[in-house]
Amino acid sequence: MRYSVLVASFAACFAVSAYAQTERLENGSRFGGWTVSCEAIAVNETLCILSQRLVRTDTNTVLAELIAFNSDNARGAWIAARVPNGVFFPSGFVIGRQEADTRLEFEWQNCSADICEALLELGPEELDLIDNAEDWVAGYRPEMTSESLVFRVSLDGLEDGLLALARALGQPGPRADRGASDIETGASE
Repeated sequence: MRYSVLVASFAACFAVSAYAQTERLENGSRFGGWTVSCEAIAVNETLCILSQRLVRTDTNTVLAELIAFNSDNARGAWIAARVPNGVFFPSGFVIGRQEADTRLEFEWQNCSADICEALLELGPEELDLIDNAEDWVAGYRPEMTSESLVFRVSLDGLEDGLLALARALGQPGPRADRGASDIETGASE
């Protein structure tokens, strides 16, 4: 009995200290080209993501919506791309540097009546590429017979936003090579 009380007390102290390390993050906060969007999904459970909606300036048609998020319980992060349904899957969804051979290829996941989603896991190599480069473009082929649709995308602020989400939600964060103290301060090695 005494052992279970000690374990329960330790667990309660740990839960309080983990909660105390979180920081408040406002819905709509901006990190470069990314906007924070949080939603309560259950009692004491909040889902927060970074998003970026890309539209054609002349017709206001949606080209893609990018969503970035951290893993709940392990280091790591992902970017999901949502595009209108009808996409030609073999062409893939790719983000690349405009004047370089750097390419990050997403994997198609599923489609609904309106959208198709592709996913890219962000490991340290991908985060380093994103952090050290500008002039990114994204592209996919809307239909089998159409030309590739290529458009500018901003990856600026992505890692800072993911770190802020990690601090706000008490998540491990995007980098496997960062410790808990680095996540709290946003420092990198």
